[in-house]
Amino acid sequence: MRHALTAAAAAVAILCALPARADTPVNGHGIAMHGEPKYKADFKHFDYVNPKAPKGGEVKQSAIGGFDSLNPFIVKGRPAAGVAAIYDTLMAGAADEPFSQYGLIAETIETPADRSWVAFTLRPQARWHDGKPITPEDVIFTFNLLREKGRPFYRLYYANVDQVTKTGERTVKFSFKPGENRELPLILGQLVVLPKHYWEGKDFERTSLEPPLGSGAYKIDSIDPNRSVTIRLVRDYWAKDIPVNVGSENFEFIRYDYYL
Repeated sequence: MRHALTAAAAAVAILCALPARADTPVNGHGIAMHGEPKYKADFKHFDYVNPKAPKGGEVKQSAIGGFDSLNPFIVKGRPAAGVAAIYDTLMAGAADEPFSQYGLIAETIETPADRSWVAFTLRPQARWHDGKPITPEDVIFTFNLLREKGRPFYRLYYANVDQVTKTGERTVKFSFKPGENRELPLILGQLVVLPKHYWEGKDFERTSLEPPLGSGAYKIDSIDPNRSVTIRLVRDYWAKDIPVNVGSENFEFIRYDYYL
């Protein structure tokens, strides 16, 4: 009996040591281009930030030329500097790693070993600045909108995505065309998510100086066309305590002054 138990234990150990099958999905808090992410699932903040950094103050930066739009995703117009800060992405990168990402809007990322698809489960607390939740429908809407009406860059960048579908209450899945592309799950992690309920019924391809709805750490505070744009910290920002944000986004105001 002892020998039988020993043999069984050895068999279990061997099975556990075998690599995961290509069709076995790995679900986690982050993803790396190669190997494992530096930061484990229980990390509190990135190593290079001060988690107790005070919030406040103003920083001024320079920009050249001018601007006539607050939409940085379209061909028309000259978008104002800094406006991307009003939006969140599915994942966020770490400055001390070459190419790893950790959950921001997405709570978890799931992908098989062959990376033939990727699924993101959104955080239940993820919110737009108007208080409405960020949903898989927003992600799907954004992806299709950028490919159809965004800069031509997006059609090329997402060319290997076959389809995007909602697979759960808070989960969205991107299925890929045949052929290995290990970078594609990380590319989709960089996806800026736009609010479907704000953009539906609006002309996305038209330039506008109307401050759009976002979900990020900053809102547009004031604009002086072709002269300056100021963004202001959102004090009740939904993701301020998410590990990728702790210790960052500290300035109360960021102002971009334009010069000819």
